[in-house]
Amino acid sequence: MANRQTVLSYDGLDYTQMDETTDAEKEAFRDFSMRSKGYSIPAHEFMLEFRPDVLKRYRYWAHMITCEEEAGKPLSHMIAMLHHYAVIGYEDGILYEIRLSQFNGATRGEILDALAVAALHGHPLGTRSVAAAAAEALRNWEEPPHKDRWPADWSFDPHVFEAGLDYASPDATKDDLARIMDWYQTVNGEVPGYIRMLAEFRPRLLKAYRDRYEHAIRDALPKQMLPFLLLHQNTMRGFREGIRENVLLGRHLGMTRGQLTDAIFWAMYGSPENYAIADEAAGDVLRSMD
Repeated sequence: MANRQTVLSYDGLDYTQMDETTDAEKEAFRDFSMRSKGYSIPAHEFMLEFRPDVLKRYRYWAHMITCEEEAGKPLSHMIAMLHHYAVIGYEDGILYEIRLSQFNGATRGEILDALAVAALHGHPLGTRSVAAAAAEALRNWEEPPHKDRWPADWSFDPHVFEAGLDYASPDATKDDLARIMDWYQTVNGEVPGYIRMLAEFRPRLLKAYRDRYEHAIRDALPKQMLPFLLLHQNTMRGFREGIRENVLLGRHLGMTRGQLTDAIFWAMYGSPENYAIADEAAGDVLRSMD
């Protein structure tokens, strides 16, 4: 167990002694929380008081989720957790993930792009929680130093998701629908079932959805974060179709298997049993990747 201490020693906890936690460790961990998140999370305070061994094993376990190739790039999973908390309306999590992301170099534009993606599923409930938890922090944002934060081959491209639709009219023409089908066929190699259903029964709704989807990332977030966020969220929910769609999209955008499985495995916060659903949905795609 001696090598455990090198994993997360920066947070003040001694991982070579899981069942013993000194007062000095607790204070060092609180100091780390204040520096990185702005406050000590109530859930962590509860565990520090009553079961610090649970907190230690939880923190150590969380560090094991990220693949080795991306171990030094934590921003993707921090923003994924922010996205999830914004969807479900967890105010504490929204605020501390924004502060933690800022501490690790996230820009305001990246945060706002992630929150725009969350609005695809969170709707007014989630956005109301974002407003309550984080509006003041976003208004008074101090841009952090732009250090090396993302994988080297990730990049921002606000036009990459566009299917070439004419949004001047709400009507979905035959050309619009053909372009949507071609986009999915070209990018994913298949058209999701919900897209086919919308095209048949509510084409105007499909076009309005595509308008939201195509333009959620506008300011700064790397394009690879759209499949990362939606893959993470759909694994949390156990939605097979969403898992497969975003694995295929991520592969098209050049994401590695490690990066895609990071998005999946960080969804263990929902339930590890969801991994079986992810395997059924897209295990064939992941195994085919080099």
